[in-house]
Amino acid sequence: MTAPSFPPGHRGALLIGTGSYDHPELSPLQSPAVDCERLAEVLSDKGIGGFDVQQLVDADLGTLTRAMGEFFGPQAQASDVRLLYLSCHGLLSHRQNRLHFAVRTTDPDLPPATSISASFVRDLMDECWARSIVVLLDCCYSGMFLSGAKGNEGAATLETALAGHGRVVITAGSAAQRVWEGEHSDPETPAPSRFTGAIIDGLRTGAADRDGDGLVGVRELYEYVYEKLQRDGVGQTPRMGGETQYGIALARVKPQPRPRKQRPKRTPQATPSPSRPNRPWQTRAAFGPAYQPVLCDGLVIVHEQYRLHVIDPMTRTRRLSIGLRHRGRPALHGGTVYAPDQRGRLQAADLRKGRFRPHGRLTVLDGLLKASGDVLYAPAPDGHLHAVDLATGDALWTTPRLLEAPVVRPPEVAGHNIFVLTGDRARHVIAIDAETGREDWSHQVDDALAAEWAISERGVHLVQPSAGRMVTLDFDGKPLWTRELHTAPVTAPVAVGGVLIFGDTDCRLVVLDAATGSPVWPATKKTKGRLRTRPAVVGGVLYTADRAAHLTAWRLGDGRRLRTLDLLLSEDSQGCPASADDVLYVTDSRGDLHALPTR
Repeated sequence: MTAPSFPPGHRGALLIGTGSYDHPELSPLQSPAVDCERLAEVLSDKGIGGFDVQQLVDADLGTLTRAMGEFFGPQAQASDVRLLYLSCHGLLSHRQNRLHFAVRTTDPDLPPATSISASFVRDLMDECWARSIVVLLDCCYSGMFLSGAKGNEGAATLETALAGHGRVVITAGSAAQRVWEGEHSDPETPAPSRFTGAIIDGLRTGAADRDGDGLVGVRELYEYVYEKLQRDGVGQTPRMGGETQYGIALARVKPQPRPRKQRPKRTPQATPSPSRPNRPWQTRAAFGPAYQPVLCDGLVIVHEQYRLHVIDPMTRTRRLSIGLRHRGRPALHGGTVYAPDQRGRLQAADLRKGRFRPHGRLTVLDGLLKASGDVLYAPAPDGHLHAVDLATGDALWTTPRLLEAPVVRPPEVAGHNIFVLTGDRARHVIAIDAETGREDWSHQVDDALAAEWAISERGVHLVQPSAGRMVTLDFDGKPLWTRELHTAPVTAPVAVGGVLIFGDTDCRLVVLDAATGSPVWPATKKTKGRLRTRPAVVGGVLYTADRAAHLTAWRLGDGRRLRTLDLLLSEDSQGCPASADDVLYVTDSRGDLHALPTR
């Protein structure tokens, strides 16, 4: 796949980092030098940023102001892109409370005379001919730049402060926030700051390309960085402001090289090579917490917010990433992903190519699609449920009347019925005939139902958390059994082999007979912490993942603990580890995919 071309014009970047300071009151910083070095690698890469990059690290005030003046000076043409990056201490003047960027020779008692002022940067931007200017500020109080005034954290005056075509500023934090360096586990190899590290990851990996067009725009980069810092629990809130009348492309998504296929050498005595040993392995799948993996057409799919990462288990590498318009779980079937576009219209993408195309003309709800057989069941915003032929994109049927309340979970399929859970507080279960789309029966309860439900070969299993009970209906809509629960489930139950399995808030493992509701295990079993995912069952072995970072294998028949692996899985109350060919696939809390042999 050929990467998209940038618009014509020179692309220039000036990276300024200051970690060493002459004045004793300004503490040294370890991140700025590595910030500039690694950001320069990404920006100057012809396949990613395509910028001509100039770095200035620990320079004095005169050198920096002259370099900035030349950078934004008359040589900049209207079609050019200018990117300025600053990583340093941020200072506020004592009386006016205005933002200044510290340099090596800065005196903190005299910031107006010995540092670079935010007003100086704004003046250079105002005078510059380049229509596309991006400023990235990684320093304390950097959000003050957006107000262009005295300590007002809002950005009400931003448009006048950054008047012009395509001027955008992204700051590492708000006007009142300090920002954080990286975690320097080894003084000899310092890490980038948390803000700049997120920028580098988003550009280098292409994860910031949210719409899947092969380009990372400035808005996409900001959203990626903001969400990554919030997800990682970093105590800073990036800000973005400015004025753009067109998108500014900061980087291209670099095509991943395909593994070269080596033809086996043929010799007269050639014998078949032994199969690859089934050993544990892991690879980077997502760039932070993600849902547990799903298997589809021989591929492992990891869903991370607005992106699907497609992992080939044979090569143990990511084949591609597919951008989504919404955060809800898409439907996967037959090597294809189905999800709504920006306007809610159904679209489909081949998991090996990654480009979405319209699939029929229906408008559907995000995160509520269910594929079964060759049919997609899709709730619509108008209250109807559609059955869509996946081969043609045509609607097979639409429910004759509106559902009485919104659908709260993807439909479930069992036998000749489609089951939907509806209601503002999820109190209504409806069974719809899979052939005609007509309602077969419905059942309404007095207490709200949890979104965690399951369907087994015995019936529909529902949880009423406020009442502390589980209710099971047979496939005619009649109550089959009811069981009082010790505490509420923390994940959706798993129905397999005639039993229901879930973990509760007291860390108990509950295993019930799906036909009667009676306990299956002779004694109560507990995990070290609450479960982070639904349990998974592989070949008579139950696998649980808890908050104590234990992935535990239990014998399903009697609950005997078999083995435990120290591994913290990414939290997913609706998903569970996936398995195929004696391998268990799990996603850890960092976004890495692990393949663990089950034998």
